[in-house]
Amino acid sequence: MSMFNSICMGLIVGFSSVLLHNLYSPFGLIAALLLAFVGLRGIGQLYFFRRYQVIFSLTWLLVAIRAGSPGLADEILVYGNTSGNIFLLGGLVVLLFGLITPKSLNR
Repeated sequence: MSMFNSICMGLIVGFSSVLLHNLYSPFGLIAALLLAFVGLRGIGQLYFFRRYQVIFSLTWLLVAIRAGSPGLADEILVYGNTSGNIFLLGGLVVLLFGLITPKSLNR
């Protein structure tokens, strides 16, 4: 059940980040990257094992990459402009940073 919740949370956060990154040029991008980081940390606090964070990250990346590739009618949600490139690369960096940081700074 926790694996299913991690996948669902990754889908929801990834879809929200994709729609949010192009809204109000710098602020939407910052909010989308913060949403990805907070979602990853939330999964880390909710479930003990790191594998659920990895599942969340892979699901988020799957949604973001799928949104950046052309669909059946050649629609693209993440364009190849500056904010789209920063979103894809910054999202990967944010997720990797969230995975390698400890769960708490007090430990």
